[in-house]
Amino acid sequence: MAVTLTGPVRTDHRRPAGLVRSGLAREGRDWPTDILEAYGRSVGPYTIDNAEMILDGEAVELYNGWLVWQEMTDFFERTVAGNIQAMLDLSARKAGFGAGLPDQMECLLSNGDVIKPDIALISWKRAATAQPTGPSQRLILHGCPELVVETRSPSNRRAQERRKRELYFNNRAEVVWDVDMRGKRIYVYRAQSPLQPEVYEVGDVIGVEPFLPGWQRRVADIFSAQASAESVAGEVAAAWIAEGRVETLRSLLPTLARYRFGAELAPAVLARLHACAEAQLLHLQTRIESAATLDEWIAAIPR
Repeated sequence: MAVTLTGPVRTDHRRPAGLVRSGLAREGRDWPTDILEAYGRSVGPYTIDNAEMILDGEAVELYNGWLVWQEMTDFFERTVAGNIQAMLDLSARKAGFGAGLPDQMECLLSNGDVIKPDIALISWKRAATAQPTGPSQRLILHGCPELVVETRSPSNRRAQERRKRELYFNNRAEVVWDVDMRGKRIYVYRAQSPLQPEVYEVGDVIGVEPFLPGWQRRVADIFSAQASAESVAGEVAAAWIAEGRVETLRSLLPTLARYRFGAELAPAVLARLHACAEAQLLHLQTRIESAATLDEWIAAIPR
């Protein structure tokens, strides 16, 4: 069954009730409809200090002193975003790098703008730099995560996307993914070459170097509405399976040695087994059958 890629577009740009209650609304002045319109105006009246309640509770961002709605996404777009966030988060946590975060994480930029990436890969080190900010002293990241993912809706303008990437790169982002939902492509921009993206299509495999070496996912799985747990977890699932095999071998080898040689292994020998990798354990399993004595077999255990 075909999946509709276009989503609902917010056409009502009226100020939400919370903004009116906060006393920030100005009669006769509408919100801009996008980033380019916000930067096409003179500096607006809003800051993180006087619009904190709205930024915290509404799907809006702050550009050039103006509040701008984040465009609503449809079910398919949220599914793809969920795939990416889960893929990044599982691997980042398993590697001890950090976390993959969903949308609505606020980033305070050096020019006073507040931007909310659709998805972010952030290291624990950078996450720890979040600072209490605004009247209620909420924790907010000053600057951007290392990797930012923006999911492009059909109505987005290329100039708007370029402007947003400039803001990210000017505030410490190192890599930006521009995910084209309609074309099922991912454009990867890097800070050192911000105008020359790498393009990944459905038949390709994509990585997130240098943050998670070994992380690779099929682009087709990212855009799959029914991505399997194995395709989402990727190398994390493989590592967990391998860890299960290793633990099984470590518990099995002392039993095999006892049956083969009629003796228990000393604690020091068990400690050496615990330090062995899977390939070494498999070799020792084979050696149990060929070793003439227990001492001969123990001598094969790496020190």
